This record gives sequence, structure tokens and C-alpha cells, in this order.
Amino acid sequence: MAKMFSKDKKPSALNTAIENKKRTENFNTSNFNVSLKDYDSSQKYGSTYRDWQKCGLLSKMFETLSGYCCRPLIEQADGKKFTIYGDFPPKERTNFEYPKHVPEDANWARIHIEGAAVIAGHVIQNTFYIVFLDKYHSFYLTKKKAKIK
Repeated sequence: MAKMFSKDKKPSALNTAIENKKRTENFNTSNFNVSLKDYDSSQKYGSTYRDWQKCGLLSKMFETLSGYCCRPLIEQADGKKFTIYGDFPPKERTNFEYPKHVPEDANWARIHIEGAAVIAGHVIQNTFYIVFLDKYHSFYLTKKKAKIK
């Protein structure tokens, strides 16, 4: 006779440890993914897809992203072309406002596309969620642009 298991039964510590190990291994080995779920074109300094298409940045963005999608995200954060900031920039260092639809604990990052143009968003494991198309690098202002002493 087959054993009956309760649906309410919690997994064993061993099964939980195995599942956590699988998630960690997946994070370290699965390739970079991109999501447009949190995209926001409503802010003053943000751009639309059409705007980026008109100036040739949309195709450049997809070329750049296709290069990143060949390896795990964490291997590619170099602090130059692809930077993970963690927190949203302080008010004096950004022209953007924190979007209400993005979780408050988001791990913010940006990828340079061409010239001053960047895409800004947040990362969860191996997925980069594009939030802003930032043609003029207004997401995280340099000290010179922000006039910080």
C-alpha cells in the first residue's frame, strides 16, 4: 500500500538544504536574463522605445544585451560598463524618482549602451529588470553634473 503524505507537511531540513543549493548553483551558472516587466517611460528624463529607435540606440541596446546573455550576470558586473549600485541613487545624485511599482528593496544597477546612454534597472539573481532608458546618463549623476562638493 502506498504511503499517504499530508499536503501541509513541511519539507525536511535535508530537502530544504538541497533546494537552496540548487538555487545557488543556478544563480552562479545560469545565464543573464532580461525583463521588461518594470519598464517605466513616464518620467521626465526617461526615454521611450520609439525615442531610442529614432536615434539608433534601441538596436545598440539589444546588441549589448545579447552579449551579456551568454554568461551569468554576477560574472559580468565590472563596475565600469555594468555596475550594480544596490540602493537607488540619493535625490541629489539622480534626476529620476523611485518608481512605485518597483520593490523597495530592489538592487539597482545600470549598463552603459553607447556614449552617455545607459539602461537603469534592478537585478534579482540572474535577471536584469530594465526600468529606465536613460539617454543622457541622468539616473546616477556624476559629481560634476550633480554639483556635489
